[in-house]
Amino acid sequence: PHAHLFGSTTYGLTFQKYEIMTEEKNIKDIIEGKSADEALAAVERALTDNPHNAMMLVEKGKLLWRLNRRGEAMSAYEAAALIAPAGPAKLLIEHSNSIMDFFNPDLLNP
Repeated sequence: PHAHLFGSTTYGLTFQKYEIMTEEKNIKDIIEGKSADEALAAVERALTDNPHNAMMLVEKGKLLWRLNRRGEAMSAYEAAALIAPAGPAKLLIEHSNSIMDFFNPDLLNP
């Protein structure tokens, strides 16, 4: 009877949510109380141990974006999207592209 419970989709999704929550806590612990530059250095150190950590790559992208290093941020998001296509990186890429594509002639001084 227990085999069905552990083989169920619900259990898999619950475990996946637990893994995500644990990873988010790990990221928070790494960057909390640091400047964007310090946090980026900490995230990059963590990525040397696990370069295929999609959530850490997303965090790297967010920090790079905050530091106005948009091209590098997009590269980090792209790398994360390749590793975890269903993760948040795809949405971040779309939003980032929208921001960069925004054009308002009233805000420009030719």
